[in-house]
This record gives sequence, structure tokens and C-alpha cells, in this order.
Amino acid sequence: MNHIYIDAIWLSVAFLCGLVAMRLNMPALIGFLITGIVLNFLGIKDGEISSILPVLSDLGVMLLLFTIGLKIKVKQLIKPEVWVTASANMILSIIAIGSFVFLMSFFSISYFTGLDIKASLLIGFALSFSSTVFVIKILEDRGELTSYHGKIAVGILVIQDIIAVIFLTASSQQMPSIWIFGLPIYLYLARHVLGYILKQSGHGELLTVFGFFATFVSGAVVFKFVGLKPDLGALVMGMLLVDHKKAEELYDRMMNYKDFFLIAFFISIGLQGIPTLGMVFATLVLLVFALFKGGLFLFLMSFFNIRARTSFLASIGLSNFSEFGLIVMYAGVSLGWVGSEWLTILALLMSFSFFVSSPVNANAHRIFDRFKSFILLINKGKNYIDSEITDLGGAEYLVVGMGSIGLPAFKHLDEVYPGKVIGIDYNLERIKKQQDQGLNAAWGDATNNLFWTGVNFDNLKMVLLGTSDFKTNYNVLFEINKLQNRKFKLGVISHYDDEAAQFSLHAVDLIYDYKSSIGGDFAEKAILTM
Repeated sequence: MNHIYIDAIWLSVAFLCGLVAMRLNMPALIGFLITGIVLNFLGIKDGEISSILPVLSDLGVMLLLFTIGLKIKVKQLIKPEVWVTASANMILSIIAIGSFVFLMSFFSISYFTGLDIKASLLIGFALSFSSTVFVIKILEDRGELTSYHGKIAVGILVIQDIIAVIFLTASSQQMPSIWIFGLPIYLYLARHVLGYILKQSGHGELLTVFGFFATFVSGAVVFKFVGLKPDLGALVMGMLLVDHKKAEELYDRMMNYKDFFLIAFFISIGLQGIPTLGMVFATLVLLVFALFKGGLFLFLMSFFNIRARTSFLASIGLSNFSEFGLIVMYAGVSLGWVGSEWLTILALLMSFSFFVSSPVNANAHRIFDRFKSFILLINKGKNYIDSEITDLGGAEYLVVGMGSIGLPAFKHLDEVYPGKVIGIDYNLERIKKQQDQGLNAAWGDATNNLFWTGVNFDNLKMVLLGTSDFKTNYNVLFEINKLQNRKFKLGVISHYDDEAAQFSLHAVDLIYDYKSSIGGDFAEKAILTM
């Protein structure tokens, strides 16, 4: 079949499956996973579309890691709640899963038959990873990528990715090039040179080209040349630019391209092969360890001075299996440690874990609210580093979200009503920086039911939901509408008509249509200058 028809088929099936998934209130990525399975049953095999899907998939993963790097600082990775939790969870998961698989091999059950201790531990190692792609998408969909629990989850994923790279390097027949010793010098120079180029790249198409250049040329190609994983190079390039003034703008620009390329990644998972009944059985047996990993994450995080809710939201996102597990398993197959059928089993496991985890994560806040009396039992009365304020200091105006929209709103209100305005945000670094500037800002997660039940809002006259993310604003609105005898007025930002329609179903006093109102505000300012 001609390639143009193949491309038309997989794009059409992906669109339809993604649309159906969204209509069923499930993430679109579930539809893309189903796309791969549908293409398999239609007889459109991986080889027939290998000219485009693997390339797009690689581009998507690298762009994902680059954009993650633009949000991650090294000091976030060296926090004990990140690296200790990641390392301990991986070690305990390998022992638990590896032991279970080895035990199953004695009963001659399905594909477990004949597995030795080395193969069992490899399977345990492959299943100890959580999916970077999946977790980032879930956090983005919930508008929580920069939240405290979001940064903990991403930090753990980065630690896992680094461990995967070390394993792949150690297990490969090819040692890193001697040029690897010059990598620190290269990274030092790259940080300054790329920073200068980014500054000169403007705001148009050249900025987009820079993003691709930094990801694939400066990062992936250079790391490949010195014998390291290209994906790691993309991640490191993003981390080098994290403090640049245009990092946020670059992040927003590259996210649009990353989303499209990642469609191919999820389709590729579904194309791993048509499973047998034995493979499905092995998958269902091992699927329980996704829940085991999540519970283990929750238990390990309880030893650090972070709240139970933070631990729960981070852990529930990490309760899945990873694309890096497939890469690790592929290395094991190449070395002859396990049979190639385990690649299909692992692809099934990853797909099934996504199917189960997607609706759970989409309703994570509601699940916490329902079971919070049990989840909060792991709190041990410490002084938590992510404790929220309970006293608004007599403020009459509260701005939720102190980013590009909320911060100007805060400053304007503070000029009109000095000393009567307070802003909150769940980005700890942002709040600390604004506090250093003398702003009356505090850390707080307004999507948290415990925030609204724990704070005294009797003096409040108005709350403005000023985050740029619809889902975040909607989650905050959902919690506010639970309050009894609310007296303050409520305003919310809307970017699109369908968002405004959903907001209007709730008790909202002002829906500010950002795109249609900005022109009127501009004209009003112009009139004032006359």
C-alpha cells in the first residue's frame, strides 16, 4: 500500500480514537494507544509504517525531555524526598517483582517458565520505572506540572531516567567515546552560547527552529557522538537553559510540537504485536505491581516532611509502567537474558497500566477528598515544608495563581487597595522569589479541599482565579463551590467560549473572556491617555 494512504489511515484512526476517548472523559492518549491495537488488527503492521512512526516517536520523546529540562533545576534532584524515594522504590520494586517472577517460574505457568534469577531481576528492573511521557501528560492535563507534588514526581522520573542510561551504557557492547571526558567543557560552553543565541532568536519562527536545534543537534547528536543516550542530551540541554529569561516562552512554543510527535509514541506501543492469551495472563498477573509501586512511593514519601496529600498526588501519578522499561527489556533480549516475547508482554503491561491509571489520575482530587480521612493518617504532625497558610492576615482580595496573569492582577489590586490583597500559588520557587520582592504572597494549593476548610475567609470580598490553565481554575472552582455560606465574589479567567460555558454552570460572578476583552481594555487605556 502506498505510504500516503498508510499515513492517512493511521492519522484518521488516531483522530477518531482520540475523539472517542475525550467524549468518554478519558485522556486522548488512551485513544492513541487503542489506535496501535486497531492498526494491528487491520493488518497494518509496524514495518509498513516504520518510515514515519518511529521517527515521530523519537522526536516526541526527545522534545518531551527537553521541555522537562526547561522546568527542572539540579537542586530539585538532590532533595532527599526525590533521590532517596526514587532509589529506594526502585531497589525494593526490583526485589519484590524479581522474587515474584522467579517464584512463578517454578510452577511452569505461561511465559514465566524457565526464567532464571538474572531474567527475573531484569523484568523487575524494567517494571520498576514509571512512565515519563504518561506522568508529564497527566500533570499537564491537570495543570499541575509546576506544583510541588508535580515537581517531586518529575524529579523522581529524571532520577529513574539517569539510572536507565547508566544501565544501558553498562550493558552495551560499545563503551562511551573518549570524547566523553570533554563533555563538561562542552556543556559549560553550550550553556553560554545557547543562552546568547536564544536571546537573539526573537519571538517568531526562529525561536521554534532554535528549540529543535537545541534539542536534537546541541543535545541528542552530541550525546550520541560521545556514546551516551540521545534522550539524555535533550534533557540536559533543557536544564542548561532553565534560568534563561526566555525559558518559559521557549517551553510554551515547543509544547505544541511535542504533543503531536508524542501521538506516534503511544501508537507505537499498541503496535508491539498481537498478544496471545498467555501474554494477557502474564500481563494481568503483573499489573498488580503498578498498585504496589504507588503504595511503596506513598510509604517512602511519608518519611519526609511533606504532607500526605502531596505524597498521594505524586504517588498516584507514578503508579504505572514505563517506556524506559521497554528499552531496558530490549537490551536484555539483545543480551539473550530473556525471550523476545517479553517485549510484547511489557508493552501490554504499559498499555494496561495507562488504561487503569488514566481515569484514576483524572479524578485524583476527588479520590483524595473521598478517602482523605485514611490518607491523612500517614501525616505525623511534622512542620511540613509544603504547609499552607491558614491566616490571610485580614486580606479582602485573594488572587489565586501568581503567574503571567495573576501577578499583574495582584499588583493592580494592591495599588487600589494597598495592604488588603494577598496572592497564593503552588509553585514554591515562584512564591519565594515574590516574597523576596516584598509582595504579600504565600504558598498554597487552592485545588486542595483542605486549604479552603482550613483558612479563615470571613474578610474576603473577592477571589480571582488568575492561572492561565483552564483545568486548574476549574478544579479550584469545584472546591470553592463546596463552601457553605460563601460571601465573597468570584472571578475567573477564560480563554475560549467552551471554557466560559463550563464556568457559567457554577456560581461565578465574573467570567473574564481573555481574548475578547483584551482589545477593549487596550482601547480603554488608550482613551485614558487622551
